[in-house]
Amino acid sequence: MHAATALSSAFRRTAARKRMVVLYWFTHTLCAAVAALPLLGLAIPQTAHSLYGDEMLRHFDLMYLAELVNAARDSAVGVGVMPGMLSILLAMLASVFLAGGAVKLLVRDDARYSPGEFWEGCGRYFWRFLRLALYSLFFYAIAFAVSGAINKAAVKLWGEGMVEAPLVHATWARQALLLLLLGFVSTAMDFAKVRLVADDSRRSLRACFGSVRLALRHIATVLPVWLGLGLVLALATWLYVAVANRVEAVSMGPILGLFLLQQFYVAARVWLRMMSWGAAAALDPVLRPPAPEPKPEPEPVVEAPPETPEPGPAAQEDFSI
Repeated sequence: MHAATALSSAFRRTAARKRMVVLYWFTHTLCAAVAALPLLGLAIPQTAHSLYGDEMLRHFDLMYLAELVNAARDSAVGVGVMPGMLSILLAMLASVFLAGGAVKLLVRDDARYSPGEFWEGCGRYFWRFLRLALYSLFFYAIAFAVSGAINKAAVKLWGEGMVEAPLVHATWARQALLLLLLGFVSTAMDFAKVRLVADDSRRSLRACFGSVRLALRHIATVLPVWLGLGLVLALATWLYVAVANRVEAVSMGPILGLFLLQQFYVAARVWLRMMSWGAAAALDPVLRPPAPEPKPEPEPVVEAPPETPEPGPAAQEDFSI
């Protein structure tokens, strides 16, 4: 199966389950709103006493947020940091929970969205996917370790040089390699989710390492699928950032327009996430065909015991007196 065929199948599977995409988008938006509330509680009291607050919020600056956290050092831990971390953790758990129902419906090409089937899959595969997420940290750590090793080697070779270009080029190459490694691990984990659902298996560790080996063996098929989805995501991100930077959120109209733009961007990311699982579901039966069923053993032939001839009348003894 070619990458274009897998992407076409993934788009068809996702388009047939629009209500599932809406549910996923709503949950992520709700979790993001909950995570943003502690940060708003930290920023609003600080900006209320600053005449420059409105001007800084025209184009939000991350360094400005860091300055607010430093200014409210005591309250940041209780009001902003800890609730924000808990909200992010809640969002991650919700993502793992919803992935079970989504992958269950995407694995079967002919299955339509059913609330009962969806929520049953969410509960059935939650712990399996959660263990898989923890196991995947090992491969993500390897990707960052490789990137760190390349960075140290580049600094050692060209860090003291008079020409900056080799170090800059090495940084670009390192970042590109890190992006490819992270994409490879993410794609392998998509195959692992599909494997757990398709086989109805509880062996998350085996599915994790087995899917990494599968992606390595068929990297020429897997990599174009990830690159296609990654390029679409990069284009959507570029468009979102370019438009959002031109919006001056100083009145209700631009603020509402920026909010709608953000939701369209989140919906696009959710759609691409579903397509990634759908592509893995389309490729899994091809790259990992089911094992042939064992042939039934022939039943042993039971030989009938030899028949003993009945004695004739002549052979009968006369015991009469």
